[in-house]
Amino acid sequence: MAAYWDGYGYYEPIKPIEVKGGIKAKSKRGSFVQSWWAKRWIKTLESFNLGARLSRGKSYARKGQVTSIKIETGLVRAKVQGSDPRPYSVTIKVRTLTGSEWDLLAEKLALKPIFAAKLLAGEMPEDIDSAFKEIGLSLFPETLDDLETDCSCPDWSNPCKHIAAVYYLLGEEFDRDPFLIFKLRGVDMDDFMSILGKGFVPETADRVAEAEALIERTDDKTGTVLEAEISPVSPEPLPLNPEAFWGRFPESTGEEKSPSFEAHIPQVQASLPKRLGKFPFWRGEEDLLEVLEEIYKEASPAGMMVFLGERK
Repeated sequence: MAAYWDGYGYYEPIKPIEVKGGIKAKSKRGSFVQSWWAKRWIKTLESFNLGARLSRGKSYARKGQVTSIKIETGLVRAKVQGSDPRPYSVTIKVRTLTGSEWDLLAEKLALKPIFAAKLLAGEMPEDIDSAFKEIGLSLFPETLDDLETDCSCPDWSNPCKHIAAVYYLLGEEFDRDPFLIFKLRGVDMDDFMSILGKGFVPETADRVAEAEALIERTDDKTGTVLEAEISPVSPEPLPLNPEAFWGRFPESTGEEKSPSFEAHIPQVQASLPKRLGKFPFWRGEEDLLEVLEEIYKEASPAGMMVFLGERK
């Protein structure tokens, strides 16, 4: 490994101890993240002018040198294996927003319900940061004042390559779950949706009224409305009978018949696991959902043949 220049001098890099079962980045080359919000996170890291430490941190992330990552409210704790037998401890603290700042933000976000809809669908609205900027805030850390990083390694530079490796892996996690950015800013998904609900203004009541029933009392002779009130619509209870719940009602003749089933090969393979989304900090060499999809493709025709009695 050739010596590198970090802006202050040349240094001989020390080869890190190889890790088995570490957290490897999904990206093998080129761009590290896909979504625009994850790219904003990486852009913050790259703005610190880390020089060669940035590329070495990316290499650490792709080799699986990071052994663990734990995301808490406003805090990330990680372990990174370097050249020392004992993994280095990395912490990244992000300034959390105060309760009053979240309340102000809720008022702004409530004006655009599409924000909540997109976030629940796992997508970060592209103009959401404009709501933050209107009250003098930013969703993403923009300066060193918004971040506090530390690593137990002997490198005096901060951020170091170990911190950079964790940064890159966090970016990939933000691709999977944009709510992790909100968690680092002080609230998790449930808290955020509760805060967002507080921000809805009275004008939104007419939307709620559309889902309610209008009960009127009229004069029997003239038909004039004498009294009206709004009453919530009671949802129809689910049937307790299993046959009725699944849409198989008993025949009126009372005779028992064998239940009928309709079997077909799903158009979308591994649809149930896919609902869970990407698994956090996956350690496998291959993407789990992609592997499961191939298994489903092979298992579905085989299962159909067994169902039809063409194969045991």
